[in-house]
Amino acid sequence: EVTVNPPDMLYGNYMESYEVQRTIEPTLLPVTMHPLVYTYLVRYEFSHGAEYIALARGAMAGMAGSVYLHNGSTSDDAVTVLFDATVKDFGAQATVRSFGVPGFPNTHYSKTGKSGLYGLNLEVRLKNGKTKSFDFDITGQVAAQPQGGVIVVKGLEITDEEGKGGGSGFDVDVSGWGDEEEI
Repeated sequence: EVTVNPPDMLYGNYMESYEVQRTIEPTLLPVTMHPLVYTYLVRYEFSHGAEYIALARGAMAGMAGSVYLHNGSTSDDAVTVLFDATVKDFGAQATVRSFGVPGFPNTHYSKTGKSGLYGLNLEVRLKNGKTKSFDFDITGQVAAQPQGGVIVVKGLEITDEEGKGGGSGFDVDVSGWGDEEEI
């Protein structure tokens, strides 16, 4: 799958046709802007070891690669959206923008779309320099929320051995300069 950054927020409105009438007074054209980019709140909840996390990043696989501006439907191509996550006391959290799921008709919030497989990844850098990766199948959660929502994965764990063990290859303690001499 192609990997991409999250898209910027995008809104759109489309009219199939419009006839202009000559009038002296201006004619108001009602426009309702609909979102074409949706947001997922992704929560990674740790049952143990969240205190060892220094940095976190992730990826959502199976998301739509593009959106058509004329009707808001998404293309059938799937991409992996890469994102940074914020370390929290419970683990990590990210706000991820996406076009939603591939093959989504989107007649302004339609609830049918192409079924597919969706994956979620979390990679954490521990305070001791080690990295650990977690992979999840989130197909059920995304299928129920094809245009944004809340994705939660629970029960993640970093053992004390993984979190406390050294992995950087050098001692971070600095010893003193020794006896001080006045010059």
